[in-house]
Amino acid sequence: MAEPTDPFIILPETEAADRLLDKADALLKRHRAPGPDTEIPVLTEAVEDDDIPVLTGAIKETPAPAAGFVEQLIDLDATLNRRIDEWLHQELPQVLAEELEQARSRILHQIHARARATLLADISQEISQLLDANDPRNR
Repeated sequence: MAEPTDPFIILPETEAADRLLDKADALLKRHRAPGPDTEIPVLTEAVEDDDIPVLTGAIKETPAPAAGFVEQLIDLDATLNRRIDEWLHQELPQVLAEELEQARSRILHQIHARARATLLADISQEISQLLDANDPRNR
């Protein structure tokens, strides 16, 4: 007699898909408009007026800044921008020169290292071939 087979074979991929579908369904339920079978919370307890917090203190309005203060802030902003521009004009060339010199030095070092590694070997090979070709012992 054949063994009964389970019509619902559960594979790891199926379980992962089911979990993902359950999460998606839960998300949709949260954003779904309440239907006729959905319970809407209703306030059932009476609320006394004493339980509601009430603002009793007066809020003082802060006066608007004086026009002179605003002008001082504008002047300060202009002064700061001018000082920053002057500082950059003075310091930037020196910083750029130092950085460019370091970059030039690194590049020159790399060029020399690569020339020694590749070009020197090629030139040595050519000189050796020329000397061998002109060596009277090889004739």
